[in-house]
Amino acid sequence: MKKIMKLNIPLLLILITSQNIFLYSQEERIIIKEINLTGLKRTKEDVVLQIIEPVKTGSLYTDGISDIIIQKLRETGVFVPDIKVTSEVLENDAYIHIDLRDKWTLIPIPIVAVSKGESWSAGVLAIESNLLGYYKTLGLGFFYGSQGATFLSFYVDPHFFKTELEFTAAISAGFEKIIDLDTEEATLREYESDRIGVGMGIEYPVNERFKIGISLDYDLNLLRDDSTEPFGDLNSIGLTGKLGWQDIFYDIPYERGFSMDLIPSLFRDFYSGTFYPTIESNIQWSFSPWFKHMVSLKGLAGWGNMPVQKQFRLGGMNGTRILPMNKIAAEEYASATAIYNIPLWIFKGGTISSKVFYELGYFKSDLIGRTLFHGPGIGLEFFINKLAIPAVGINLGWNLETGQMQFSAGIGM
Repeated sequence: MKKIMKLNIPLLLILITSQNIFLYSQEERIIIKEINLTGLKRTKEDVVLQIIEPVKTGSLYTDGISDIIIQKLRETGVFVPDIKVTSEVLENDAYIHIDLRDKWTLIPIPIVAVSKGESWSAGVLAIESNLLGYYKTLGLGFFYGSQGATFLSFYVDPHFFKTELEFTAAISAGFEKIIDLDTEEATLREYESDRIGVGMGIEYPVNERFKIGISLDYDLNLLRDDSTEPFGDLNSIGLTGKLGWQDIFYDIPYERGFSMDLIPSLFRDFYSGTFYPTIESNIQWSFSPWFKHMVSLKGLAGWGNMPVQKQFRLGGMNGTRILPMNKIAAEEYASATAIYNIPLWIFKGGTISSKVFYELGYFKSDLIGRTLFHGPGIGLEFFINKLAIPAVGINLGWNLETGQMQFSAGIGM
């Protein structure tokens, strides 16, 4: 009997201790009992509750929940960034109150883009990024400029059939006037074509940071009769994948953190029967050295075995702003950029910010061998807090390889 007791006492102690730990942990668990929303005028409450998941009634309450809610709501771009979240804990129940305001999202946005020389584009984009209060985007636009005219329509549903899938669809049609230049701004090629593009895609968040996506695209590009270029029409369908990693903190007005995308694709030209593979990637890391200043390091790269109409178009975008806007064709390219943003004036409605940057990279096409570009630049940006439109931007870059200056300015998207 004594031997049996000696064996059972330690077991009994373990059982008692385990039960006490279990009871203690049960008592310490705080569950979200209720989430209240105030301040909304257009957005549906159930849409907001879906946006902030996995924070929901019945889930575990933690000290960092307020930050999670604010970041998820700022990420949408349809709420004024000044979001207030308060919590009250009564015994084991937590009550969360969220006070937020909708941005004005239904607006015709004037689109103006100009650069050095005769490159310009103007038009209007009517966009609703919170359609009927359901956080869906519908856009309709028309643009005309030195490189032709384009009609564009697109739709984005971040919670397709109330799931975590993001669905996109777009259609565009118009005519193009393409001029390919070298870095000295000498004309290498000119042609005009009529073009129709249709695409749709699905993206799925595997977890809070990692996303995967796939899209199907159709592209018809018909050269005009007066074209003398030694290549034919293009009638292609393609499949594009996307692997994305994002760990972003949404501040006012900048976004800081790390993001990376890898975008492989394969498309087939029905006229020639040829398959064309391509791959693009981008990576960015941003951090704030002190209050409202921002340092960003950005890398871009692309490679493709492709016909002329499908070549990458460089110049004017972040990473190639010291090249002629949208007039550099490339079969392969790579660039690295360092940017320093300095807020000049932070006011209730937005922020005016200056920046300095330096770019270094190369590109190659079917008409020009590997060509280096590098140089500094300056810029000015205007962010608007209460409107769901992008910033106004002005940029001036200097390519030290050629001595050429590049000016670009844009209003809207």
